[in-house]
Amino acid sequence: MDVSGRKVFNEDNNLFCKPCEESEVSTRADGLCRECGEHICKPCFDTHKKYKLNRGHTLTNSDETVAEKENAEDLEKCEQHFSELIKFYCPQHEKVGCGDCMILEHKICKVEYIRDKARVFKSSQEFKTLVQGAEKYLSEAKDISSSIKKNKKQALDINEKFLKDVNMFKEELISHVNKLTKAILKQGENIKVKNMKSMDVLEKENEDLIIEIPRLTEIFESQIDQPQKLFVSSVLQKPKLNQLREQLDSIQGRNKIESYEFQRNNNLERAVKDGKQLGSIQRIKPRNETDIFSSIFSAAPTAGPGLTPGTFAVGAGSTAPRPPRAVARAARRRTQRK
Repeated sequence: MDVSGRKVFNEDNNLFCKPCEESEVSTRADGLCRECGEHICKPCFDTHKKYKLNRGHTLTNSDETVAEKENAEDLEKCEQHFSELIKFYCPQHEKVGCGDCMILEHKICKVEYIRDKARVFKSSQEFKTLVQGAEKYLSEAKDISSSIKKNKKQALDINEKFLKDVNMFKEELISHVNKLTKAILKQGENIKVKNMKSMDVLEKENEDLIIEIPRLTEIFESQIDQPQKLFVSSVLQKPKLNQLREQLDSIQGRNKIESYEFQRNNNLERAVKDGKQLGSIQRIKPRNETDIFSSIFSAAPTAGPGLTPGTFAVGAGSTAPRPPRAVARAARRRTQRK
C-alpha cells in the first residue's frame, strides 16, 4: 500500500523533552509519547518504559502525532475496527477507512491521507458539486413533501366522496325499499279496513236481530194461555219470522273476510341475495402534468415556412392543427398555476 503525503520526523524541530524540562535541563524531544501526549527524548522514553504501567507506550513522530492529536476530534471511528480512526482515502475505489482497512482491502492501491485531501477539498469543484447536489435533492425532497401532503389531502377527499357516494346509494336503496314497503303495507291496510267495515256492518245488523227476536218470543209467551190471540199473532208474525230468517241468512252469507298474506318479490330477493357487494371500486389512473403536456406537445411548435402559431410538427415535412381540447386543457392548467 502506497501512501502519499506522509511526513517524516522533523530534525529541525525545537520541541523539548518535558521530563528534562522538569529537571531544568533543555533536551530536544525525539518524539511524542502517544499515550501520555508529552514530548520526550529517547533516553527519558527508555526510562519511561521501564515502569510496568508504561511498557505499552509508543514513541511517535512529533509532527505527525501533533497533527493527529489536533484533528482527532474531526475523525470518525472505523465501524470494522473500533479502536482505529478513519484516516485514509482510496481514490480508485472511492472508499475511506482506517490503516487496517487499507492494508486488508487496498494493498495495491495508492491511498491518500484524509488530512491532506481535506486541506483543499472545501474549495474543490467536487465539494461544490456535492453541495449543489444536496441543495437540489433538498429542493426535490421539499417538492415531494408538498406533493405527498397534497396526495394525503386528496386521499381524504377521495375517500370522503367515496363514503358519500356509497351512503347515498345505500340511502337510495333504502328509500326505494321503504317506498315499496309503504305501498305494500298500504294495500294490506286497505284490505284490513274493508274487512273491518264489513264486519262492523254485519255486527250491527246481527245485534239488531238479537234485540228484535226476543220481542217476538215475549209476544208468543204472553199469549200462551189465549189460543185465539196466539193464533192470530202467529199468523201476523209469520212474515216477520220469514224476514228474520232472510236477514240471518244474509248476515251469515256475508260473514266472510278477505284473507291475504305477503308474497315476496322473488326477482327483488334474488337480486339482493345474488349481489355479493353493494357496488365495486373503479380505480382511476391518475395523470400528472408531465404526462398531459407530453401528450399535448408531442413535438414543440416551431416557427418557419409552413408552420404557423397553433400548429406543431407531426412528422418530417408535415404539420397538423393543434387539438382544440388540448389547447383548452393547457390554458386551464396555466390559469390554475397562476
